Amino acid sequence: MHAQRRALHEAVLKYIELEQHLKKVLSGSEEFAPLYVVYGADDYLKDMAIKQFEGILDKDYLDFNCSTLTVSASVDDLKSALETYPMFDSVRLVKYVAEGKVPDGVCAFFDEYVKMASPASICVVDADENTIRSFTQKRAVKIDCGRLDDDDLVYEINLILAKDPSAVIEPSATQELIKRTQGSMARIVSETEKLKAYSGGKITLADVKEMVVADIEYQTYEFADAIAEKNGNRALEMLNQFSENGLRGVQLINSIYDKYRKMFHTLLNKDKPNDVIAQTLGVRVGMVFYLKKSASNYTPARLKKCVDLLHSLQYDVLSGKRNEGTAIHEAVLELLAI
Repeated sequence: MHAQRRALHEAVLKYIELEQHLKKVLSGSEEFAPLYVVYGADDYLKDMAIKQFEGILDKDYLDFNCSTLTVSASVDDLKSALETYPMFDSVRLVKYVAEGKVPDGVCAFFDEYVKMASPASICVVDADENTIRSFTQKRAVKIDCGRLDDDDLVYEINLILAKDPSAVIEPSATQELIKRTQGSMARIVSETEKLKAYSGGKITLADVKEMVVADIEYQTYEFADAIAEKNGNRALEMLNQFSENGLRGVQLINSIYDKYRKMFHTLLNKDKPNDVIAQTLGVRVGMVFYLKKSASNYTPARLKKCVDLLHSLQYDVLSGKRNEGTAIHEAVLELLAI
């Protein structure tokens, strides 16, 4: 299996594809890439991807055959770890945690390493949104751990539900769970386990609405959608929900203005890649999915008017010209009229 290395046909694997790739490697139909770079906005998926590599190793000798190095490690440290022969196993794992600036010498080392990788080592880089740019080696395989597509999220949810004690879920409940968690796998796992314990074997839409608290960010997008659809009853109902959740008027104004501003920027730059938009706005890549979805309900001119109105409202409240308790309700009526 390790006699010869070759790069995968695709330079990027989605997280959902990694398990199948590793199965093919272990069966002999594919080979390990010389370097894997795990990256993306979902930290839970990144952790799970790395655990899949750890799962290849013999558990009894995991401590001997798994090394973790950080950016403080020298090139000699990397060479030593990658050239060390595995103990009582066919392969060893070397994890390089690339948080902070990656030294130029390390980048140069990896440029050469991928040309003649050690046949007895798997090298996995854990990169963040800044350090991913340091790993552009052509033979490296990147593993995208960004927000999963809805179909993939449904697949992952069903895997969780299949584990004992198993449960089934209504399709509408699955979609509501995805919305309320914003596709965060860490929250999906936690909430699905709670729902399994609560539901008695069948999870309904009502169960999700009762048990899963929607993130405030998702709620503000839902609020924007209600405004876009000129659904005044729904918008006012959501204002009451915000209040019940303990959000003060000024906090809500700030949050809604921030989301509308980001929606406007996203709409103006909708043809740019999601990661570029995310970097500009300082949000997770997965958040751009929701920004684009909500912004698509508006024209640029209408959205600009909404942003200007909320900016003016924010200034008036912060300067004391308007009462925060009533200003947001007045703003909803004005937004609905745009």
